Amino acid sequence: MANPLIPAVPPPSPQSHSKPDVEASIPITDPISKAVVDTGRRHTFYTNERGVRFNLVALHRMNMHYLRKRLIDEAAIIFKNGAMDDDNSRALTGLMRDYCTAVRDRDCMRDLAYRDWQNNPFHLKSEREMERGLFEYLRAQGVEPESEMATDDRVTSTLPGGPWDYPSSQRNRKERYALTILGSVIIIVPMVIMAFVPGRIPSVVIVVACTMLFAVGTAYFSPTKPPLELMIATAAYAAVLVVFVGASITDMIPEQKERQ
Repeated sequence: MANPLIPAVPPPSPQSHSKPDVEASIPITDPISKAVVDTGRRHTFYTNERGVRFNLVALHRMNMHYLRKRLIDEAAIIFKNGAMDDDNSRALTGLMRDYCTAVRDRDCMRDLAYRDWQNNPFHLKSEREMERGLFEYLRAQGVEPESEMATDDRVTSTLPGGPWDYPSSQRNRKERYALTILGSVIIIVPMVIMAFVPGRIPSVVIVVACTMLFAVGTAYFSPTKPPLELMIATAAYAAVLVVFVGASITDMIPEQKERQ
């Protein structure tokens, strides 16, 4: 009598030993790839009020999404077959290696953009003569730039790699100034409060409260930082306040002795 927990194995068919055709499983007209190209081209080769732009970062993001699609294709073949062989492993290893390389390249692109947006090598502009020649060559191939990008395009947030474009250098400068001022405030304000509210107990309460606020704020606004870095930053902030409290208490001891 057959065991109901063990599924019956069907007799082998003449085609059961043939390898699955990976390329045949991928449609010639891939609707997902077409959708990402239709979305990405508006942010890759486009015009704005300053001229023509070609964003190589957006082109890279299109490739990242296509690599994800290929990984899904390979996973679908494995799941349908219910087994994994050496060919599947080699295909997955190659695709995953390419995807990891693309992610690291995207980090490099992000760092270069924040470091020097005006001279970003991944953001081509028609104001530069040599890059304008590339645009003319592309137009000669029958590819025209899209109209100015829509600022409220929500589709791009679902694609890998972060924002398609970066804010202007003026906005980056304002953000740097704002963060610098904020860093000064979170250090100076507790010290000013402790200077006007002397005493050991108020100083300890202020240090504990400000350190807790700093730790929570750092964890909330730095989600990508590892816990160890957050702990080091919080400890450094607390150490600055503790040193100020110790110096204040030391200055208060002679005054108390004189009053006695």
